[in-house]
Amino acid sequence: MLAEVVNQETEIRDRLAGVLQSVIVEMTSCLEVHVTYATGDKTTIYNVSLPQEFRGKLIGSQGKNITSLRNIIGAMAGNHGFRAIIELVV
Repeated sequence: MLAEVVNQETEIRDRLAGVLQSVIVEMTSCLEVHVTYATGDKTTIYNVSLPQEFRGKLIGSQGKNITSLRNIIGAMAGNHGFRAIIELVV
């Protein structure tokens, strides 16, 4: 029973990482986007790595793009009972 719940949570986190990666690829036209994540008790940190020249498109004017993306992924994660944080790997 516990293993089934853990597998389901891992599947949800993997799906969100895939959604995040797909959206970033479409936003930036960069194919070198890598999304990994680390999990805590009720928080998942998604680490996004992409080349420096594409970060401006991801962040957007005054951070509007990344803020919107954080809100969307946060809402999706909240629907499944955990918190999501998106960090850009420098």
